[in-house]
Amino acid sequence: MDEMKTPGNNETGVNSPGGAKSAKTPGAGSAEEQKWTDRGNAAAREGDYERAAVAFEHVVSLCPDDARARYNLALAQQYLGDSEIAIAGYRRAIDLDPQLLDAYINLGNLYNEIGLHEDALETFQEALELDPENDDLYTNVGDTYRQMHLYQDAVQAYRQALFLNADNAMAKDGLQDARTRIDDQLHRIMEQEKRIDADPRDASRYAELAHLYLDMRRYNEALSVTNQMLAIDPNGRAAYDMLATVYEQMGERDQAADTYATIVSLAPDDAEAWEHLGTWRSIQGDTAEAIDAYQHAIQLEPNSIPVRFSLAETYLEAERYEDALTIYRYLVERGDELQSDDLAAAYAGLADTYNSLGRYDEAVETAQKLLELFPDDPEGYYQLATAYDALGKYDEAIENYENAIESDPLNADYYNDLADTLREVKRYDEALDAAQQAIAMDPSLIVAYETLTQIYEAMGRTQDAQDAREQANALRSAGELA
Repeated sequence: MDEMKTPGNNETGVNSPGGAKSAKTPGAGSAEEQKWTDRGNAAAREGDYERAAVAFEHVVSLCPDDARARYNLALAQQYLGDSEIAIAGYRRAIDLDPQLLDAYINLGNLYNEIGLHEDALETFQEALELDPENDDLYTNVGDTYRQMHLYQDAVQAYRQALFLNADNAMAKDGLQDARTRIDDQLHRIMEQEKRIDADPRDASRYAELAHLYLDMRRYNEALSVTNQMLAIDPNGRAAYDMLATVYEQMGERDQAADTYATIVSLAPDDAEAWEHLGTWRSIQGDTAEAIDAYQHAIQLEPNSIPVRFSLAETYLEAERYEDALTIYRYLVERGDELQSDDLAAAYAGLADTYNSLGRYDEAVETAQKLLELFPDDPEGYYQLATAYDALGKYDEAIENYENAIESDPLNADYYNDLADTLREVKRYDEALDAAQQAIAMDPSLIVAYETLTQIYEAMGRTQDAQDAREQANALRSAGELA
């Protein structure tokens, strides 16, 4: 491969796996930084990406605010297949240099690879704000829409790519495929319309048509068809089930909750409907109603493990810790009957509850048991770190926060809590880096800005602290308005 970009190197980079691109890194750093950068480039030329990653880690340690050093490290990690670690690196590089276009491209491609298409789309749109004449970016947007089955949106993106570059073969192929899929969808809709014409009183045929519209993300049409079902049978369960499905896919939490409330009034013995009602009441923030709905579901289906998890989580949100503790203990005791993921979640919930109750020694014991059963479980490390933190065992806490991040490098909360503990032990530079990484992973995480404010205050950087505080307040105000 061509050389990864070093300070002063103006050669053009090449594509890497997933369509990643090397970034240009003009300018010159320190002699030590240049030495490790050269070693990283040499290792990359030889295809030794592990050695390249080690070299670029040295560059980052020497110059943690160098966006291109972060980028090169992320690129090496991407070559190694460490997608989530690479994503965290690209996010931090973008945070340090919002103009680093190739980082957006690589990040968007990686999001698509792991199925986070909404994040990919948002990333590509941000890149287009930097380079609105980039036909390849529009092709990436079209590809993302196509993976989301939003074929009409894909057509618009591919058209724009071809408007900018009529020879873009990828856009041509994508456009043709999207057109084929749209034609197929329209054909199925017409066939279903004919079936309705043959028997307009059959509500199930309307439901099939509504599902076709949902597949196309044509929510207004799906809602209209569902209303036709309600007109045919105003008290029909099928129509309300369809209505709930439409509102769920639209993300209309209040309408979804109200629809499930209607469903349980029509079918009070339907445990699944009560569970859905609990979910949407919880999303509304109405924990009391959510708890009531989950309790109804458990009364109807006492052996439902998912509902017990949901109820326990809602108890935690409501700070009813003893109630949550009872459920998590019950789940752990039934460990032989649980799937491995459920058992791990039960131990994590139990440790979390112990931490919430201030019973930190029991939290440590539970988290250690979780890690014995499931080594490298990120929540096991995180709950263990939280307990050690509360016990004032900061070295152990820091080690386990770092272990949690290594196991799940996309969790912004882990970085924030690590930053707060590093601040406690006056390791301010490391704390600053961790807090900034938390914000890079989740720019809406208010608590991370609050942690950043405290770090800047401890460092005597008054203006930076004020800026971070204002960002936290702005996010809080925006959330209240929303």
